[in-house]
Amino acid sequence: MSKQQATQLDSARPVIVLVTICLVSGLLLGVAHALTQPVAEAVAAQRTHDTYAALVPEAQDFQALTSTVEGCTAAIAAKDASGQTVAYVLVAQAKGYGGDVPLAVAFSPDGSVQRVVALSNSETPGVGKRIAEDDFIGQFAGLPAQEVTTDQIDTISGATISSKAAIAAFDTAVQAFGEVQNQ
Repeated sequence: MSKQQATQLDSARPVIVLVTICLVSGLLLGVAHALTQPVAEAVAAQRTHDTYAALVPEAQDFQALTSTVEGCTAAIAAKDASGQTVAYVLVAQAKGYGGDVPLAVAFSPDGSVQRVVALSNSETPGVGKRIAEDDFIGQFAGLPAQEVTTDQIDTISGATISSKAAIAAFDTAVQAFGEVQNQ
């Protein structure tokens, strides 16, 4: 082997090693993803079911409905053991300070709000995240399925954008309820 060939081989070695490391790492990540994806999906499905069950504890089954309302990410009919609809659960979101602010709203079939839960969001800890506290979110319970304004709901001081986003998400859920209640 000539000196020039030896130099080229020495120059190529780090590239070969790096490519080999990348290939092995990519393969291992792919295998890890394939093994953990079903578990992650099962956990997400269970978390979703738990949210619906917390909103409508008397429900035995949850049936997906279709909503075309922009901002509505899920529409569910909660059914009792006899198959009667006991509530409609609508998940809606609106843009807040730190990203989307999603709410899950349970409406009784007659159109009143049973419960509201603020879902995981990226609002500012200690300020915007307060929309999940009962002092704020509890204001929606018992309201009729009608859009609300900041005049009807006490916003959180220092978290006006987050409060308005939660109100907008609630209003989106109300619109979606109007669409799905007869499905």
